[in-house]
Formats: sequence, C-alpha cells, structure tokens
Amino acid sequence: MINILIIIILVIILLLASIMMIPFYITLNLGNNGLEFSGYFKITWMKIRILKRDIPSEEKKEKQEKKEKEKADWNLERILKVFNLFLDALPYFKKIFFAFLRSLSLVRFKLDLKMGMDSPVDTAQLAGFFWTLSPMINLVPRVSFSMSPIFMKTTFEGNLEVEIKLKLFWIVFESLRAITKKPVRNLINEVRA
Repeated sequence: MINILIIIILVIILLLASIMMIPFYITLNLGNNGLEFSGYFKITWMKIRILKRDIPSEEKKEKQEKKEKEKADWNLERILKVFNLFLDALPYFKKIFFAFLRSLSLVRFKLDLKMGMDSPVDTAQLAGFFWTLSPMINLVPRVSFSMSPIFMKTTFEGNLEVEIKLKLFWIVFESLRAITKKPVRNLINEVRA
C-alpha cells in the first residue's frame, strides 16, 4: 500500500515538473487603425490554447465598474505600512523578478508603423529618425521593425506582434522560497486584510 502511494506521489511530482518545464507561449497581436485598437492576447501550452482574449473587451469595463464599488478603505497609515512591508520583502521579490527574466525568451517581435504628420517636412524628419534606428534594431534576431511615412495626412497606424516563451519552473521555485520568508508573509497578510 505504501509503495502505491509513493508511486502516485512521484507521478504527480513528475507531472507538475513537466508542466513547469515545458514552456508556455504568450502571444500579443495588436493593430491600430486611427483611434481603434483591435487584436488578441493568447496563451498556449504544447499547442493547446489555454486562454484567448480579444482586444477591446467589454468584460473589462464591467469588471472595473464592480471594482470601483467594492474598493476597500485604504488610509494613509495603511498605505505607509504596506509600503514599509514591501521594502522589507523587496529582496525576495527581486529574486522572483530575476527568475522571471531568466525564464523569459523572445520568440518574435514585429512592428509595422504607418506615420504621418501635417507637414511633409516633419514626416520626412520622423521617417529619417526611424529609418536610422531600424537597421540597428533589425540586427537583433527575431525582431522586425519597419516604418512607412504617410505624407500630407496626420496618421498613426500600425501592427504589433509579440510572442514570448515562458517556463514556470524557476518562477514557482523562487515564489515558494519567498513565501517561506516572514517579510513576504507579513506583506501578503496586510494586503489581504
């Protein structure tokens, strides 16, 4: 009986470790036409779509209205106390932040802009500035940047595609280590109260 229990625990540990070692892909595709933004945000794991949200979302506006109604009482004394607790816990949050940076890698970054100003001279100067920077930016692997000037018309349009790869193992490891520390637990308890 104990052997079966040990085998089940080992299988669960291996399953959780594999979930944390296989990367998640986070994709942001955003387009701008005039003042209207459209696109989507997607998270996938092993080609399985976990989450996809269209931009703009109507749910976000409704949630903001509910949050405004349910705001907790935060006075200056409590804000200062939370800030001091945050400063005490900051070294542990730094470790989580650096683990996050270590676990993150860029798969693709593509930016296509169409810009124009009222004056063709200003548009040409702006295009020259971007064209000067774009060869240096495009040297980075997996990065593509382009800018097209639109003369005699004020416009700002573009498309942005960003895809990143994120492995959760080190983030979870550092987060669990941080939760074991008293300053982090004090901060969490104060914010939750």
